Amino acid sequence: MRKILLGVGMFIGLGSTAFAQVYFSDDFSAGIGGWTLSDADGDGYNWLIADYGDGQGNVATSESWSQGVILTPNNWMISGAIDLSGASAPIVMEWVTKAQDQDWPSERYSVYVNTSNNTATMLADGAEFTEVLTPTGGNYVARSIDLSAYAGGIVHVAFRHHDVSDQFRINIDDVMVRTPLPNDARLNEVLLSRYSMTNTNNTLELDVTNLGTTAITSLTVDWNDGTSHSSVINANIAPGQTAIISHPTPVNYASAIESSINVQITNVNGGADNDPANNVGSALHNTVSQLAEKSVLIEEGTGTWCGWCPRGKVAMEYMTTTYPNFIGIMVHNADPMTLTAYDNAASFGGFPSANVDRVLLDEGVSQAAFESYYNARKDLIVPASLSANVSGSGNSVTIDASATFYTQFSSANYRLGVILYENGVTGTSAGYNQTNYYANNANGPMGGYESLPDPVPAAQMVYDYVGRALLGGYNGQAGSVPATITDGQQVSHSFNYTVPSSIDRANLRGVVVLIDQSTGEVVNAHKFLSPFADLKEVNTIDVNVYPNPASELVNIAFEAENTTYSLNITDVSGKVLHSEEYTNLSGSQVLSLSVSNLTSGNYFINLTKQGKTFTRMFVVE
Repeated sequence: MRKILLGVGMFIGLGSTAFAQVYFSDDFSAGIGGWTLSDADGDGYNWLIADYGDGQGNVATSESWSQGVILTPNNWMISGAIDLSGASAPIVMEWVTKAQDQDWPSERYSVYVNTSNNTATMLADGAEFTEVLTPTGGNYVARSIDLSAYAGGIVHVAFRHHDVSDQFRINIDDVMVRTPLPNDARLNEVLLSRYSMTNTNNTLELDVTNLGTTAITSLTVDWNDGTSHSSVINANIAPGQTAIISHPTPVNYASAIESSINVQITNVNGGADNDPANNVGSALHNTVSQLAEKSVLIEEGTGTWCGWCPRGKVAMEYMTTTYPNFIGIMVHNADPMTLTAYDNAASFGGFPSANVDRVLLDEGVSQAAFESYYNARKDLIVPASLSANVSGSGNSVTIDASATFYTQFSSANYRLGVILYENGVTGTSAGYNQTNYYANNANGPMGGYESLPDPVPAAQMVYDYVGRALLGGYNGQAGSVPATITDGQQVSHSFNYTVPSSIDRANLRGVVVLIDQSTGEVVNAHKFLSPFADLKEVNTIDVNVYPNPASELVNIAFEAENTTYSLNITDVSGKVLHSEEYTNLSGSQVLSLSVSNLTSGNYFINLTKQGKTFTRMFVVE
């Protein structure tokens, strides 16, 4: 996490550290309790703490829109007393900010500095700084103001979110009041691929901020994995600015290993850094012996009450049918399909929004956005491939989830989990009506929803990708992956599940996930299309499918019970390729179907009587 302000959560009137004069610093890692909050507009919404999983950690955030409620905030966040009585010029106040939703960025805020912490007094004396945010590519931007005029006194600083409506959220972080030093480079973050193939050059990058008063023209940087790699790197970083610089010596290992890379800025502009305490960082790096297929998991917060949420359903359908390594799950909120444990743990800040591999959190929802997330992550090197084996009978099932690792770990912190979701969900109550802001083309075309009413009646709605169960919990099963792992080792854990009668077993799907507990990231995921596809329905239909594999004909043999049977063949996506109905069958039956027109691959036979379905996978050669 990019929490580097001298490694401390908060300083008030701190005076001199070992190297730098810092009077106030807060990165909100300890919460927002050191600030006085005022909801001056009285709408019940105020500044709060959020962690969006983007590496920034906790930030202070204020809303101008919340879960369908349009807000017009007048929210104040006021610091405690900052003692500048022993300070002399220059003094600066710095912070970083961004609009959380880059499609709705126009948040207005002001910064006040005053000897009083009274909002009326601050308003009367005026703001030191005001801006309306603009798109920043999703990045936080640095801001600063000169507080030299307040040297010798005691002041309060305040952030006010105001005169804005119907955007989303403004985020504030890394607030600091200090006396800058001449040469002071701060190493914010070490940027290095977490996983890499063997014999591959990986560039080690440094995210560096110039906290000094002198432009940085060169940095001496050493990265060390037991062997020192020191180099002088030319730079051009003006005071107050941040830049990414690259070390000329690549990180490259010939075998599958785990390495801790320690990085230090040892000189600035050919001389000593005036504050070396903020010059160190580190990164973990693993090389893998072979490529594993990477799938991208997008969990989307949705609800039938959410008028913009049809956009997510349309995007999910497009991605699922277009990209085989895309996995989408709808996490419902406040409607009849809500799985409370899933909804609470995903912690969506707005609807619709999406968590991407649980690394990108509360992201925007659209077809274009989903494609951009997918393309950014689909080619990532991952440490393990995943698989699932399903056994059991009837509604009782055991899922053996496995991960085969292609690197080594001395202290791995991973867990396996299984997520189950259901397609084809329908309902008759009003809770299944879908609110639709695209009705009558009010907000442009949206996959056909522009031609549907608001709300869309339940009778016209079919919900797919509905999250139904978290086997092992949201964070995965504790103890499912050992701490010490060798290259080529397979790790497995068995999950037991009983399918509730309210869930259509034939429409249930599963996803194995490997979760990094240190970051919460879903490192890899694997979709298995029907965890019950090859299980016999107890006391319903005893069926034999042969030959398997088949090339010309496939036979379905069973004992009929003088009733009507329907039979279909589907591909692995669930698309029905052949369908027939047989009436008044009784006694021993063998139904023969031609499969000569099917391409080689896996398919499913589905035989249904009186609402009970037997499903068997077969292979066409």
